[in-house]
Amino acid sequence: MAAQIAAARGTAVYSCDDAFERHADAGPVLRKVTAIGVGERLAQPIRAQVDDVFELYREEFPLILDELRAAGAGTVVEGAALLPELLAGIGVPAERAVWIVPTEEFQVRHYRGRAWAHRLLAGLDHPEEAFARWMRRDAVFARAVADQARDLGYRVVVADGGPIGAIVAGLLRSGS
Repeated sequence: MAAQIAAARGTAVYSCDDAFERHADAGPVLRKVTAIGVGERLAQPIRAQVDDVFELYREEFPLILDELRAAGAGTVVEGAALLPELLAGIGVPAERAVWIVPTEEFQVRHYRGRAWAHRLLAGLDHPEEAFARWMRRDAVFARAVADQARDLGYRVVVADGGPIGAIVAGLLRSGS
C-alpha cells in the first residue's frame, strides 16, 4: 500500500523492515533479539516477545530518523517500527499518519502464503507450533499498536483481506 501511495505522489518509499538488518547490531535490545535463533525467540512467552518488539523499535527509531533526514521530505514511510508513541513524541500530527493493522485471521492467511516465512521456520522441530506463536505475538502486538494509535488520536485502518483500493484512495484524498 505504501508503494501505491508513493507512486501516486511521485515520492520514494522508506521501508523500516528493509532497514532492520542495517540496524540489527546498533543497541542492546536489537543485539539480544537478533542474536538468538528463531525457534528460541518464538518459544519465549508471548508477552516477553511483544515487550522485546516494542523495546527494539524504540531503540531503532533514532536510526530510522537519521536515514529519513537523508531521504528528504515527502518520503512515504512504512513499517511496524513506526510506533504511534514515537511519532507522537516527535510531533507528527494525526492527519499525517495512519496505522494499517491486520486482523489476526488475515495475518495468518497472508503469512501462510509467504515462501520466506516457511523457509524461516523450516529447520525447527515444531514449525507449526512456532508459526502459531509467531502469529499470536504479532496479533497481540497489532492490537497494542492499534490501541496506542487510537489513544493518541491517530487513525487506524483494519486490514481484513478485503479490497484495499478504497483504503488507498481514501488515504490519497486525505493527504496522509
